[in-house]
Amino acid sequence: MTTTSVRSVRQPLLRAGLVAALSVPLVVAAPLAARATSPSPATLAARAYARMTPAQRIGQLFMVGSSASGSTTTSRSTLTRYRVGNVILMGATTAGISGVAAVVAPVRRATTQAGVYPWVAVDQEGGYVQHLKGPGFSTMPTALRQGQLATTTLRTDWRTWAGQLHKAGINLDLAPVADIVPQAVGTNNQPIGRYYREYGYTTSVVSPHVAAAVHGIHDAGIYSAAKHFPSIGRASGNTDTTVGVTDPTHRYGIYLQSFQSAIGAGVPIMMVSTAIYPNIDPHQIGAFSHLIVTMMLRHDLGFTGVIVTDDLLAKSVSGYSYATRAIRSLDAGVDILLVTSAAPVASMTAAIANRAATDSAFAAVVKTAVMRVLTAKAQAGLIPS
Repeated sequence: MTTTSVRSVRQPLLRAGLVAALSVPLVVAAPLAARATSPSPATLAARAYARMTPAQRIGQLFMVGSSASGSTTTSRSTLTRYRVGNVILMGATTAGISGVAAVVAPVRRATTQAGVYPWVAVDQEGGYVQHLKGPGFSTMPTALRQGQLATTTLRTDWRTWAGQLHKAGINLDLAPVADIVPQAVGTNNQPIGRYYREYGYTTSVVSPHVAAAVHGIHDAGIYSAAKHFPSIGRASGNTDTTVGVTDPTHRYGIYLQSFQSAIGAGVPIMMVSTAIYPNIDPHQIGAFSHLIVTMMLRHDLGFTGVIVTDDLLAKSVSGYSYATRAIRSLDAGVDILLVTSAAPVASMTAAIANRAATDSAFAAVVKTAVMRVLTAKAQAGLIPS
């Protein structure tokens, strides 16, 4: 997601023993004979879907903000009431690995639904966007500095950094940033360049470094999410604070190459921006655009993983009701709606349930999204067999 102050798969991961968040049962590679009879991710997902209530299914489509410094009983009750299936830690903390793990544990319990564990996500990119610090967490350089490292070194570094997240109970890092900011634009680009969040200024530098980051995160046993498709590296403003932000990216432009590189590296989750793209779909927010989400990301680039929105509480979408933001995103082909607080969840869940009850085509869209999320979770070991 983008940043204000700075705020606060295509395929399964081919790593035996991929583990879920702290205190979730360890997923260990089974003997070959046992593996032959183990349920497939699709089977585990179908079983989970069958035992879920309609509210729990809809809850899988949400990633809701929870304070990185500690949740309250009231906030956890809200997560439970609306059967929210995923959380993102918001804000900064210097509590270190053990402190973050203590914060994560009760939130994870509140968002475990029908035996399905949540994604517990964080924005941990490096530099200005490193929300988790303190004992056990390394100080991460900016992405621009990371882009100057050899890709083999960067992969090793990311394995270390992501391993620290894993120890803290995090199983999804909303990284790497795949946006390319041309050198001539530099820090004038408010969401990315201003904070040195880009790996470089050209596709030849950014693409291999994005792939190295994806591989390193996966090496540590957690999931990655590349962002912000189809790019905000040349955006006219910051979507968090501004309405009508545009980016000149074209449907078949070179600035998509870094996202294709992430997909080639096996990134399982992709974040779609809330900017407007006049050269692609001039009348729609990116996350609301079927052309961008489904035709470009799924068909043109061949991405089959989970698609998550950038923050649907951003200023860029403030002209739409909460219900409209949810419905348009899902209609476009998005799977998870990210909201940095629980404020809109009641309206959004009600809108989804009501529309699905009267529109069979939309109900099918919702089921497809839920199954895609559940299948990805099964691949990650978040649905025990």
